[in-house]
Amino acid sequence: MILTLVFFKKRKVVLKRILPTVVLKIIVIAVLAASIVFVAGCSKTVATVNGVVVKQDEVEAYVNFLLIQDPEASANLTDEERIDLEINIIDSLLVVKLLEQYAANNNIIASQEEVDMQMNAVIASYASESEFESDLKNKNVDRKFLEYELQNQILRNKIYSEATAEVIVTGEQIEEYYNENREAMFRIPSRIRVSHILSIFPWIEDQTIEENDQDKESVRGKIEFVAKQLENGAEFGDMAREYSDDTATGADGGDLGFITEGQMVEEFETAAFSLEVGETSGIVETMFGYHIIKVFDKEEGTIQGFEEVKENISAYLINQKRAEKWEEFIMKLIEDADIQYLSENEGNLNEVGGEAEDESGGESSGEEDDVLLDDESLEDYLDENE
Repeated sequence: MILTLVFFKKRKVVLKRILPTVVLKIIVIAVLAASIVFVAGCSKTVATVNGVVVKQDEVEAYVNFLLIQDPEASANLTDEERIDLEINIIDSLLVVKLLEQYAANNNIIASQEEVDMQMNAVIASYASESEFESDLKNKNVDRKFLEYELQNQILRNKIYSEATAEVIVTGEQIEEYYNENREAMFRIPSRIRVSHILSIFPWIEDQTIEENDQDKESVRGKIEFVAKQLENGAEFGDMAREYSDDTATGADGGDLGFITEGQMVEEFETAAFSLEVGETSGIVETMFGYHIIKVFDKEEGTIQGFEEVKENISAYLINQKRAEKWEEFIMKLIEDADIQYLSENEGNLNEVGGEAEDESGGESSGEEDDVLLDDESLEDYLDENE
């Protein structure tokens, strides 16, 4: 169920000719794995790391599995793209084997009890164990292979914890991040609660209908009737329930909830944010049809205080520093390893940490290499870890 593939973004300058992305970054991808049985017998060796081999069968098994995930994209895969994928997987498997070697050399083990606990957690996500077994069978997943992958994940997590154990974030760093980003990251925008009544253009619902003036006038006539009823004192919610073509909101009186700037199409947004609470707009035309909009509530924007967000900032900064430390650890393993490529599709790990020359032939200043991680905003981090 968990296929531990380690993919790399190439470091700036050193591998600029290969990929525009710039840094080495380990990404563990959790995917539902097919049953992969590596047959070492007659398969040729494509690479070794400290004497441990990577076989062509291993590479092909992972390549085929990844291609199965997206048949449409696979059908359009060029020969060059497939070679790049194979190279990526070879390097990924080499790093996986490096981590296994590190675990063995440092008495880091995944006990059977730990593997069983993880397996039980997987099974518990199903309605029953029989359903779990049925799903394995349907997806052609071998249970032994699943256990092997769970074991690898446990080992990796233990190594990660050991390698990043000393990472800390100080209060000063947290406050500095807040002060530098308070406007960009911690401003809560103004928002309004709106309802609308929509008279929709027929070509929005039925794409076989071409835009035409006659239907547009008919749609306009409907919304003008609604506007007249509102002027005469009709209740907005009642009119939305009876006449709105927005089936998602009509039954709720046209309620769209709270919106912020940038969420709606420009014409709708401009009209809505110009209204005061309790005010109803005139007829507003958008690409979807004609709207009448009413604002029911408004909340002014504000900036979150430091005390509100300091725990989130701390978690975010620790995550970033651990990622940097983990990269340094992986790169050190690679730099110290004896890696041999034995096929024409040679990987890139031997270039990690080497003296880099830029495209003009000069040596790298090293400034670019100081950036170990792609920037990830706190907002993205919180979204991912919510």
